[in-house]
Amino acid sequence: MANKSYHHGNLRNSLIEAGIELINQEGINQLSLRKVASLCGVSQAAPYAHFKSKEDLMGAMRDHVIGLFMEVLEKAAFSCSNQNDPRLLVEMGKRYVLFFIENPKYFTFIFSQHYMEVNLDLEGDDTKNFPPYQLFKTHAIRILGNMGMTYEKIEDGIISMWATVHGLASIATMKNVHYSKEWGEKIEDIIWNK
Repeated sequence: MANKSYHHGNLRNSLIEAGIELINQEGINQLSLRKVASLCGVSQAAPYAHFKSKEDLMGAMRDHVIGLFMEVLEKAAFSCSNQNDPRLLVEMGKRYVLFFIENPKYFTFIFSQHYMEVNLDLEGDDTKNFPPYQLFKTHAIRILGNMGMTYEKIEDGIISMWATVHGLASIATMKNVHYSKEWGEKIEDIIWNK
């Protein structure tokens, strides 16, 4: 892993990004504020101006990725003028996949963490749900319910849709998977297979 010298930008974000890269390449046990400082080309004391501990850095890394991901999904959802149109779910799915194609290191990082929880049941405690999934689930329940689907079909539909976009994101970010077409041009066709 090459050192990336920090040049008077946002040191906090540079440390976060370096931490994500370090975990993806060497594993979570190799993460330390000292190593992240070295990757950014700053003193070993510099990260402590932003993070109290390795755990604090980890929390900031999770919040950073989830925040960026949520911003993309919310923008996709609210770009649809009709909030009950099923195409809203297609647009969210498309943006889900594209986000990780553009940021493959985030996919590996976020879905390898033990804290990430997803409740697939329609009932239950959603307060611990992975926020991007919960956002999708909320829109899907409303849209599929307005289409007259039964409770069980809504639940099955949500699982199927999430599995499709998550699977596409996983496949599209794998280095050893080859596809001759442009993902950006084909994602909607694959998701909205009519």
